[in-house]
Amino acid sequence: MKYAIAFILCLLLALPGTGTVAVSAEKGQAPSVKLDQVPGIKGKYQLLGKPDGLKGARQIEMIEFFNYSCGHCYKFLETSKRLHKKYKGKLLHKKSPIYWGQQTPYPAMAFYISDEQGVEKKFTQELFDTNFQLNVNIFQPRVIKLLAKDYGIEKEMVAGMQSSAIQAKVRNSLALAQQYKANETPTVIINETLRVTPSISGGSVELMTDNLEVIFDSILNP
Repeated sequence: MKYAIAFILCLLLALPGTGTVAVSAEKGQAPSVKLDQVPGIKGKYQLLGKPDGLKGARQIEMIEFFNYSCGHCYKFLETSKRLHKKYKGKLLHKKSPIYWGQQTPYPAMAFYISDEQGVEKKFTQELFDTNFQLNVNIFQPRVIKLLAKDYGIEKEMVAGMQSSAIQAKVRNSLALAQQYKANETPTVIINETLRVTPSISGGSVELMTDNLEVIFDSILNP
């Protein structure tokens, strides 16, 4: 984050942060669930459907449902890099933003708008940093617009916030999360067949990343 924009945010927009909004989901305090086992697929996961064709697949499709106020999601930005490095060319990482309770949809909308402008990765990092490092409420549209100005996409961001197409993408993300029962963030869906979360993996993002590596190796190795 550039110093000027950081100073302005801290000076004008500092409000109680949102990092604890999804605490119960983030920490996996939901009732314990039974894990599944598929022959030849190691690791900890839940089976969502028939595993036909899973073993020996040539590519991993990983859908990640995340929330901008989730500390585990913030950490996964970093730990997932080793997955991208190890499985380069074999891992397709799709991100799907969702929001909880009284949160607004604006950060999720900003995800899709910034993606259309080719700066999603940097802007997602910016939103997380603003939330967790500056303790600024990123669920305010004026905060997002100010950050977008720093990236030269303020006009596109303002227009996108009114776009029915962007709104539809956010609704579809929420519907998909409901379909996969993504009640914890991050929730990772592997090849539309396996569900993995921090609580399933042992309680931390580091353990979840280790778990994903075990599962990916099992799938890719015939």
